Amino acid sequence: MHRYQSNRAAAMANSRLIDQVPDHPDPMEMQILILGMPRTGIISLRTALGKIGYRCFHGQMMDEFPELYPLWEEALRAKYYHEGEPFGPREYNKLLGNYNVSSNFPGTLVAEDLIKAYPNAKVILTMRNVDAWLESMKNSVDKAYQWRSFEWLAPWEPEVIGPWWKYHSFQHQLRRRIAPRGERQAFLDHYAAVKSLVPPERLLHYNIGDGWEPLCRFLDLPKPDCPFPHVNNSEQFVAGRARRWNRAFFAMTRKVVWPAALFISVCCLAYFIVVDMKAMEGL
Repeated sequence: MHRYQSNRAAAMANSRLIDQVPDHPDPMEMQILILGMPRTGIISLRTALGKIGYRCFHGQMMDEFPELYPLWEEALRAKYYHEGEPFGPREYNKLLGNYNVSSNFPGTLVAEDLIKAYPNAKVILTMRNVDAWLESMKNSVDKAYQWRSFEWLAPWEPEVIGPWWKYHSFQHQLRRRIAPRGERQAFLDHYAAVKSLVPPERLLHYNIGDGWEPLCRFLDLPKPDCPFPHVNNSEQFVAGRARRWNRAFFAMTRKVVWPAALFISVCCLAYFIVVDMKAMEGL
């Protein structure tokens, strides 16, 4: 009996979170993998693709589905730290089955895996001058991570901000492993690797300023009669981080400040009741 319990406990310890997620009954066919680095216009491109009928997954959407945070962390740990079995088509369909476009992190971090898992998908590399990219990262992603108060605030909002901060901290630490020779070289290596893995007819090098024309030609779709969207500059990125901070802060105040204020108010009321009663005894 004890041996059975020990074996069962070991099996549970070795099980993956993704294995507890049921297979997607009818996953969408993955049509586009946007595998450019962050801060290269991907949110604008995702918005544009949404306007012409695509369903796009982007890492920012995990706030809406926070249960995805530990699953994607598991995928990244398997790839970069060899913790558990690597993810393949079955696992990625569980994560991406509701979408036909994958864009930006965390998907970009498993670019090779997604290219193998979805061999018929077209691939878009959003391009940017590497020096401009480094500057944009410094003014957005790096600046936002300096908000160390999240370490204390995040646990007070365990539904979304807690899982987000745990995943975000892990992903930030992962940069050291991804970029051992510096982020400039990691940027160049990533683009070279994707180019080597994807046949030219399935690959588009795309500059966000080029608008609809090359995109629609690559996708064999008519050009829509609307302006190409341009969203998510560095200021918008930091503003998004501020919204998360506010959510965590107000969760903390609801759980700490207001109960404390109520307790102090009750204590004050009790004190004055006692004072009044003693005063009445003296009458």
